[in-house]
Amino acid sequence: NEYKSYLSGRATMVNKVSKSKEKKAQRKEALAKLSAAQNLLTIANKVDANHLENFKPFQKYCRNDLDVTIECLHHSQTDKSTFEELYRILETNMKQDYESCYWGWNDREKRKEMSEKDPWFLIARDTSKQIVAFAHFKFDFDNDIEVLYCYEIQTVESARSRGLGKFMMQILELIGTRAGMKKVMVTVFKHNTRSLRFFTDILKYFHDETDPIYTDPIDEKEYCYQILSKELPQKKKMIAEGS
Repeated sequence: NEYKSYLSGRATMVNKVSKSKEKKAQRKEALAKLSAAQNLLTIANKVDANHLENFKPFQKYCRNDLDVTIECLHHSQTDKSTFEELYRILETNMKQDYESCYWGWNDREKRKEMSEKDPWFLIARDTSKQIVAFAHFKFDFDNDIEVLYCYEIQTVESARSRGLGKFMMQILELIGTRAGMKKVMVTVFKHNTRSLRFFTDILKYFHDETDPIYTDPIDEKEYCYQILSKELPQKKKMIAEGS
């Protein structure tokens, strides 16, 4: 009996040691993934990163009576007049939508969102150098996953329904893929049916795992927005710095 008790105790100890080693290995793997993901974000957010360098054909859009040039700039590379023009377009297009939701429109907070934590802008200008569309996006972590989060995709009224918005979202997906992001995410107001159709029907975005339909299904109808996303193709070998 003593021998059996000894064997049982030893087996228990071996099992505990094995589980401890397994947990340690899992923590080490998780930290390694986190470090690799953080490195990707650091590289993507370098101010001098030229995210359109490898996408020359996407720097022009000449279709449907539009002739625009597209550039990608970090917030620190935009001058005051450019920022104000972007903000005016956003305010014109979205202020009413925000005021129709319990979020409300907060000028100070929107300006802060567009100028802090490494914001990037994809900007489309016509032949007279006027901005006709822009996307505001960030490389960030969301739910412990590295993502390209598109905060805004806006076009002026005269440039709508001509394929430019879809074209610019495709550029963001290419940028996100090359930067090693896992997916592109967007937040869309439920009452903005035009925008919902654009993302779900045209671009084939789906409810993200962080959308209230999954995180709070009982009270999902109380939310004024949906969180949508599209998974990006993953490269077998991530692009190294300087490649």
